Amino acid sequence: MNEKYYEQIIEQYSDMVYRLALSRTRNKENAEDVYQEVFYRLARKRPVFESEEHAKAWLIKVTINCTKNFWNKNKDLEELKEEIKFETPERSAVYYAVMELPIKYRTIIYLFYYEKYKISEIGKLLNMKEGTVKSRFITSERTIKRKIKRR
Repeated sequence: MNEKYYEQIIEQYSDMVYRLALSRTRNKENAEDVYQEVFYRLARKRPVFESEEHAKAWLIKVTINCTKNFWNKNKDLEELKEEIKFETPERSAVYYAVMELPIKYRTIIYLFYYEKYKISEIGKLLNMKEGTVKSRFITSERTIKRKIKRR
């Protein structure tokens, strides 16, 4: 494919890749490193996508894999929390409750609410049974509600 094709993919999905990386790394600088690695892999491998949805799914999987690699390389580093200002205290409370979730739950919440994937689609993306995704989703929502009530 030509350069224009990949430029369009980057333009269309760069925000999504960054947000997913940030939700998984919890740190702006680390998210930027993951972001760069994802698009480096896109440029190096130059995959041909059957559809926009295929491109989006590929980028999500690569972003998840890159964040896993990041954490494996940096296990000894202390996690840093990014201070992000929100328009309302409620949004801030939701953000921090989500960011406190274990990564396996946080990823499902991100894909469902921010990328608008259905539970069945998330299962396919993450190579999980739909029941496992549902269970983790329900657990995540309950945990978030509990944490918000405590604040």
